[in-house]
Amino acid sequence: MALLLVFQYWPVFQMVRDSLFDFSLLNPAMRTYVGLENYAYGLTDPDRIQAFAVTFALAIGVVVTILPISFLLAVYLNGRLPARGVVRTIIFLPVVTSAVVVATMWTFLLDANNGLINSALSAISLPRGVFLTDKLQVLPSVVLMVVWQQTGFATVLFLAGLQGIPRELEDAASVDGASGFQRLRYIILPLLARTTVFVVVIMTVFSLQAFAPPLIMTGGGPEGMTNFVAYDIYSLAFILQMPGLASAVSVVFMLIVLGISLAQMHLLRARWNY
Repeated sequence: MALLLVFQYWPVFQMVRDSLFDFSLLNPAMRTYVGLENYAYGLTDPDRIQAFAVTFALAIGVVVTILPISFLLAVYLNGRLPARGVVRTIIFLPVVTSAVVVATMWTFLLDANNGLINSALSAISLPRGVFLTDKLQVLPSVVLMVVWQQTGFATVLFLAGLQGIPRELEDAASVDGASGFQRLRYIILPLLARTTVFVVVIMTVFSLQAFAPPLIMTGGGPEGMTNFVAYDIYSLAFILQMPGLASAVSVVFMLIVLGISLAQMHLLRARWNY
């Protein structure tokens, strides 16, 4: 509780307080009380609105893509495979790799001139892509990178959920003549409801906090298509020297993320028990 008070609740209180002032980090003592002006500006400024929009687009793309992939991988790993532990380790390895390392690696992969992906496309006579400089390609490219890094975590969560389902239920369904698809639909998926809720919430929060891709790969461009909220807050506070506005955007973003998480848990709450 002491650690939470010092490193969580007190900084949040300071952030809320700072959001009501206009000042610079170079001279924080010289501050002017502006009330809710920072909130009004942050909620109406086109750049801030775009930052929220592209962040939510990233989160939706990641969650929609990662759920089926990680679930199918978990079903596959739940079977009797040789060297199953090694395969699990390989799938989980990107999760424990630093986000900075992952972003740097994918920058080399997606480079328009000498990137490995473009070199492979040229080798098979396909047109080269401009993944990090085209506003239509950059967001799907970042989604692909985040999915690649976080699939292992979601897979392990689904795998834990699958292993927690009593085997007797599936055996009884098989005796009653249920096919593999029917067992999946009527037994496994309903009993994985709580795990699915957890995966959806965790992946959503991870995606909404994306910071390394714009910082290392794109600088928020092109045309603000990767100016995600976390990076936008950083830019406002430390580059543009507008910490008051950055604090206001942070407060709004925190409330939105909390609301999304609560809504997801309510809409996807489990209706099955075992």
